Amino acid sequence: MKNAFIIEDLSSLNSISMNVAGPVVASYGLRALQIPVQNFITQTEMEGTIQTNYSAEWLKALFKTAHHQFKNTENIGLIGYLGKTEIIDLIAKSALINDFRLLLVDPVMADNGHYYPLLDATYCQRLKRLLPFADVVTPNVTELAFLTENQYSTEFTEDQIAAMASQLRALLKKDATVVVTGIETQDQVGCYWDDGVSCGTNYLRKVDGHFYGTGDAFAAALLGELSEHAQLSDCLPQIMKRIQAGVHSTFLNENDLELGIDVKPLMSHSNF
Repeated sequence: MKNAFIIEDLSSLNSISMNVAGPVVASYGLRALQIPVQNFITQTEMEGTIQTNYSAEWLKALFKTAHHQFKNTENIGLIGYLGKTEIIDLIAKSALINDFRLLLVDPVMADNGHYYPLLDATYCQRLKRLLPFADVVTPNVTELAFLTENQYSTEFTEDQIAAMASQLRALLKKDATVVVTGIETQDQVGCYWDDGVSCGTNYLRKVDGHFYGTGDAFAAALLGELSEHAQLSDCLPQIMKRIQAGVHSTFLNENDLELGIDVKPLMSHSNF
């Protein structure tokens, strides 16, 4: 069995981050090894004081133990929301960072032209330390602009997104892939991908509303598909359809969208 390390926050009272990524990754027959870098009572965009449980010494011990226990096995990894520059440094310096056959980095830090609470441009610059280790990077449009030091716009053309994706690829391994999510055009939302050899887009009809946890679900599903050696042109349309189904279900059945999305459609890989 392949080991899939999920390195991100655990937002306890929400269906986002690790609460979404763990089940989705496990649905691919992978052993989901969860490393919660911070434990939030709820997600950082909820109203009220942001409270977290975090220990640098505990993380150091966890990274060290994980490396010694699994360094000779087949490992893949997903890095999501980290939230502290110190955590970025701990990961970059750990032996574990070199143990992955496939590493997906989701640079979770911003959306709609703004950084998430507690994060800023300094965090963005520090996060670039992890990019050389990544085989796949999945920024949304805002994160793509910030990582490439471009001015964010609500009206980026596809050519502009392609140019920024090429800029980002220059910060990565030669054969690394960029998948840009959350591209909106008229009544559609989609993604653009560039693996250095080919590129493409995929769009679906947009469901009105802001649905928390969709990026977490997308990254986890993409890691699962790539663990099975799927081609982007084949798996991305399927992933997006499953997320769309989850969003529709959330819209119909959930009164508080800040609590995250319905992950049930993401657990089935053959119904779309």
